Amino acid sequence: MDERLIPALVILSMVVIAFVFMALGWRNRRRRQANLDVVPVPPSEIGDEIARERVLYVATTLAEQPLERVVVGGLGFRAKGEVHIARGGLVLDLAGAPPAFIPVADIRGVGLASWTIDKGVEEGGLVFVRWQLGDTTVDSYLRSEHSERLLDELTELSPAAAEAARDAGATSPTAPVTSDTPDGEASA
Repeated sequence: MDERLIPALVILSMVVIAFVFMALGWRNRRRRQANLDVVPVPPSEIGDEIARERVLYVATTLAEQPLERVVVGGLGFRAKGEVHIARGGLVLDLAGAPPAFIPVADIRGVGLASWTIDKGVEEGGLVFVRWQLGDTTVDSYLRSEHSERLLDELTELSPAAAEAARDAGATSPTAPVTSDTPDGEASA
């Protein structure tokens, strides 16, 4: 046998084992999140469009748990796409996934963040939308060239988000302004 064959086989087997464990981890995460509701699809009429913005969808995580990725309904993978903000809600139109709809009534807060699972950026470089997915509160992170403008448009859209922003007075670099936090303060 060639003296380079054994180290190559060892490395190849380690890579295969790593991929097997990654697949098992992803499958187990899907099982743990089986209780999450199906991500709504946009209705035929969502009201007048307020804004449209090209974004990089970074992730959706469980609320206040930025390392617990949500993998249901096309929300499991980073993707380029567009956000359509209309009077009835927010549509995430992501490449490779069906459009996801967040009704205005389900938006709990918005804000700016600097990091989430597998992504860290400059202070306030991510726009964060906290919303209700059935009985579970989740946070969706978006990267935009115009983060402040997108945040303003989302705050204007949702009365709950606007109230939370007024109560908190400022945003935290790692969490959104949200009405779900105690005393109206931004969470860490």
